[in-house]
Amino acid sequence: MTYQYFNRLQSIINEYSSTTSLVFAVIKCLCSSYSIEIIKKLEYNFSQNLNYGQILLLSTCPLYLKWYPSYYDPELFRQIPRILLSPFTEWLISCHSNSIIHCSKDVENILRRLNNALLRLIEWENVNISNQEFYNDYCKLVSKWSSLLSVILKHSSDDSNTISIKKIIAHNLYDFTLHTNVLDFMKTIPNLIPMLLQMADVQEDATQLHTYRCLGKLMSEIDIKIMANPSKITSVYIKYLLNTIDDPKTKERFYSILQSLKNFVQHDQVKIELIKQNALPLLIRCIIEIEFDPIKVKPIVLEILLALSFNNDALLTLRQNINLMSTIRNLVNSTNSNKSNLQRAAEALLWKLEKEAEAVGKLTNSKSYKYDIMISYSHSDRQLCYQIHERLVHDGFSVWIDRDNMYGTTMVAMAEAIENSEFVLICMSDTYKQSVYCQSEAHYAFERRCHLIPLIMKPCYKPDGWLGIM
Repeated sequence: MTYQYFNRLQSIINEYSSTTSLVFAVIKCLCSSYSIEIIKKLEYNFSQNLNYGQILLLSTCPLYLKWYPSYYDPELFRQIPRILLSPFTEWLISCHSNSIIHCSKDVENILRRLNNALLRLIEWENVNISNQEFYNDYCKLVSKWSSLLSVILKHSSDDSNTISIKKIIAHNLYDFTLHTNVLDFMKTIPNLIPMLLQMADVQEDATQLHTYRCLGKLMSEIDIKIMANPSKITSVYIKYLLNTIDDPKTKERFYSILQSLKNFVQHDQVKIELIKQNALPLLIRCIIEIEFDPIKVKPIVLEILLALSFNNDALLTLRQNINLMSTIRNLVNSTNSNKSNLQRAAEALLWKLEKEAEAVGKLTNSKSYKYDIMISYSHSDRQLCYQIHERLVHDGFSVWIDRDNMYGTTMVAMAEAIENSEFVLICMSDTYKQSVYCQSEAHYAFERRCHLIPLIMKPCYKPDGWLGIM
């Protein structure tokens, strides 16, 4: 706690040298040969009690790093999986799965905190670093956690230890869904979705929330229709929103719920249920009332509303809300020249509510195009898309691509690019489907009757939902 307080104090006075030195020391300890030896000498079960040295290196050090603010060199933190991932993976997969039922508190802390250090300290999608070198070990760990989930679900007891283990498993599995290549592997694990649906009935808020966050990443349109009850999924989210929206103590929980809902709202069945169960007024409140965080809450709610606006009933409701429309226009007309996420999201929603129909109505039969090709893609697929762009340019094509990855360019500029391109490459992937900005772009190109060429970004990907229909 002293470290945490010191870290916060340093942030306030904007002096980071002392904490940075401390973090270097923590990473050096965590990545030491002694840590590797400790992991290798752990017993192959989860019930052991640990000594102070083991706890310091494998539990306390990862916890300190979780508290460290996110202004660092990603390569610094990349050392941790490079050094510890393989021995940790080897130990975990060698552990007897049935012993998870008797997991000690010391081992619980290692399982949660070290897992976080190996997966979450770097926001891989936002830095130009690949996590492919860790892929095989990540997949082994996911398989092991799925096996442990199977064991714990067969255990009928609801004692505090079992509840705690279920929470750790749900949270750790969610960590893996943040890695798109590992997420693809998770979708191939038999019975993972049914097991998570079973976990969704656990009466513990954090476990239930992490479980739904996993399902939001894993489930397809078919899964939603066949294996789950969309009305139940929706009612759980609305319950969480109602319980946290006005409580200052649950701001982080409220934000986390919104992040998870953003994954689920891509599914048409969930859209319909959210509208039926009157979720729109709750979401609209987050935009028109000033007490909601403009950095974290409002942008993500605008994206959720944008996803919902592809439903005609929701579109009409949003258009008819005078306060909402006025607020969105004010956000769009902000004088901030370096557009914030909030302003960009507002602009995208305003385009959908007010300008798209008008633009589609101005279809022309002109055969004159400024560009041969426009590339529509998701941020996570940027490296492959950049290669496609470079090859097309090399071959003499005139190509429009947004190098700011759907966020730096206005919807008006996007629309003009679509209108002035003869062909639009739709770079299909899960993350493309999940992006409301990509959906807006693809939908407009479709409505404009452009020549659409679908490209599959990853082997065996099968588009479903709105992307499959298109």
